[in-house]
Amino acid sequence: MHSLITSTTSDELLSWLRLIFGEDIPRTAIQRLRAAVLDGSLPQPQLIIVRDELDGHPAAYHGQSRSILVSRELVLRARSDNNEAWKLLVCLIEEFGHHLDQLLRTHYSSVGGDALLDEGARMAYALIDFGYNRGQRRREFAQYTMAEGTANLGVEFAEMTEAVQRFVSAPEQWEDSRSDNLEYFGAGRGSGRAGSYGHESIEDALEDAGFRLKERRAVYFGNWLRDHSQLVDPKLVRKKGAPVTTGLSRETITRIVDVIAREKFGNEKYLNEPVFRVDTQRLGVYRNEEHIDNPNGITDARAIDPAFRGACRAEELAINSLRMKNFIRTGSISGGRASRTHRVKDGDTLDSIARSHGLTWQELARFNFGTDVKDEVSRQLYTKVGCRKKTHDGRSYIFTSQDSPGLIQIPGVKAGQVQEAPYSAFHYMSTQLRTAVKLGRSNAGYRHFGHALHTLEDFFSHTNFVELMLIHLGAWVEPWVPAQGAKAGDASSLPLTSGQFGGLDTLASLTLGIAESMQKVSECIAGEMTSGTKIALILLEDQGYTEVRDMMGGLLERLHKLEKAHPTIATLSCETIGMVLRSAKATMGGSIHFVASLIDDAQTAFLSDPSSTNPTHTQLAKDHDDHPLHALAANLAAGAVLDVGKVIQKAWNGEATADDVVLTASRYFLHPALIDPHGNAGWMRGHVQVWIPGHRAAIASMGSKSWAAEWTKESSQHLRTMMDRARILMGRGRP
Repeated sequence: MHSLITSTTSDELLSWLRLIFGEDIPRTAIQRLRAAVLDGSLPQPQLIIVRDELDGHPAAYHGQSRSILVSRELVLRARSDNNEAWKLLVCLIEEFGHHLDQLLRTHYSSVGGDALLDEGARMAYALIDFGYNRGQRRREFAQYTMAEGTANLGVEFAEMTEAVQRFVSAPEQWEDSRSDNLEYFGAGRGSGRAGSYGHESIEDALEDAGFRLKERRAVYFGNWLRDHSQLVDPKLVRKKGAPVTTGLSRETITRIVDVIAREKFGNEKYLNEPVFRVDTQRLGVYRNEEHIDNPNGITDARAIDPAFRGACRAEELAINSLRMKNFIRTGSISGGRASRTHRVKDGDTLDSIARSHGLTWQELARFNFGTDVKDEVSRQLYTKVGCRKKTHDGRSYIFTSQDSPGLIQIPGVKAGQVQEAPYSAFHYMSTQLRTAVKLGRSNAGYRHFGHALHTLEDFFSHTNFVELMLIHLGAWVEPWVPAQGAKAGDASSLPLTSGQFGGLDTLASLTLGIAESMQKVSECIAGEMTSGTKIALILLEDQGYTEVRDMMGGLLERLHKLEKAHPTIATLSCETIGMVLRSAKATMGGSIHFVASLIDDAQTAFLSDPSSTNPTHTQLAKDHDDHPLHALAANLAAGAVLDVGKVIQKAWNGEATADDVVLTASRYFLHPALIDPHGNAGWMRGHVQVWIPGHRAAIASMGSKSWAAEWTKESSQHLRTMMDRARILMGRGRP
């Protein structure tokens, strides 16, 4: 203890002891303790050997008498058994840690209470060196006096790590409530259960478009980056110059994601440049348009970082002529389309044909007949198209397959004729597709293609597209928008929307997994640093504990050199580094708790407002495989990915243009009522129609008035569990 005090400055000691004993310890208490160590006046605990173990424990600390109680049997075994000697040593250090906590809280201050985590166990971790890294093989730590004489008690360093792992493992420091981290229709391949999909498994469809495994991996890396950019959110990122307790720096989060990427994708290099490197440019920040998240409720965060977006505008939430919200697509066509001839069939109307091509019936009438006056249109339907069957009221014509010639001309659209709003998801996707075409078959081209596919796939998972398609085909389910007057068989009056707070939902899940991983005791291999250790070191540096990190033996630059000479101490540093992360974890836990509370409140608000078209992501999204529409959404997404994949291959071969690629994707980015049954996306109608008969029970359940409330109740339970786990990260234990 004396050598530690003399080798550190007052500020370094303050940081270190506060990490161990708690942020509530006053600076003056630590200064008084330091002075007492230096002048030899530190009150020493009384050491008492007791006959029996103390409630099953070999040692304990009694605060009122400032006494360390040790089992006599343990002392006797320690005389001849090195494992037992290590056990005794660790017990003594641990109880001395409790003694220091008592002094800091009741002797050198009046703060009272107790450290949130086991300060004794953490103290044992921190002080367990005892000269090992200076070449010593054995260290004597006590003398035991009895009737027949005095015996020296010592430890052999060969079993040092095993002793620490056994007697002061992470469960001694905190309660680990983490459940398995399952990846769903977000990053990864799903939960592993049949019928469970993630972005990576959806992109397996690219194999049928001629993408080899290595190429699909490069494409998925771009997709994966978009998932993990959601960690760079204003709720977690702190403004430059702000206190470390207000969040993590953008650079720190990016470095953490880089560690995770190397774990996932490896360290492959191309032209001496890491293929799967993550930097601030590649990762970016959370942008709702990349995931088709509803921006309702987003505030201006550009003061934190200019890369964040401004506040949501009413214009983004407006419903346009394509029956979808502007933040999804503004109703323009970004890709070109040649004019073509449509052969009418039974049940067609001028209005239905127009809507399936993103037009009004008036626009289609003017293109074909030069007028939108109803009487003149009817006359030309009779003379030019050959219509003979009229509606029940006799005022207009209905097309039939018997009409001759029965042809309607569909107008073409010049590429780039109408500018898509830059805030829309469709604009983001089309921009990434054009960039991918330009860059060709390269790592960068594949990466940008993956960015675009992430958004295309999220269209089926994050919006109510699948629900509206079911309704349009005659199966009523909850549409997540006001449904007055709508009925099964016609979804045209129901707007296409998505859930709000989607990025926050993902942020909470990803952050929770990273923060809780810091509580795990990972397997440490001599000469290797685990990803958890690397992340721990990054977080320590971010929180300003560089000196503490160095004292703990967690030197990034020298760890491998150290382990060659002293492999056990290097391995020990890997085991012990996580104990000083409480400040960072508390910050992350606070963000998670706030986010989960925000989402939970928004869900209640949505259910109480019958006019709302802004459900939460947790309510609407089909990411998780427990959602009845999860597999259907994933299959539709896979088909769209395959279609776009085939066209971009042609573009890279010089057989198609970027406009062709964008146009192919645009035909999926439509309200189900506007999907052309004969176009490249028309297959989806047949796929869903075939799906319906085998899922009548699920459809009936989702069609009941109570289903939305019941599903929200289930998602709220998930959020409450998340909040409970966040409280543990914040050091508050179980609620």
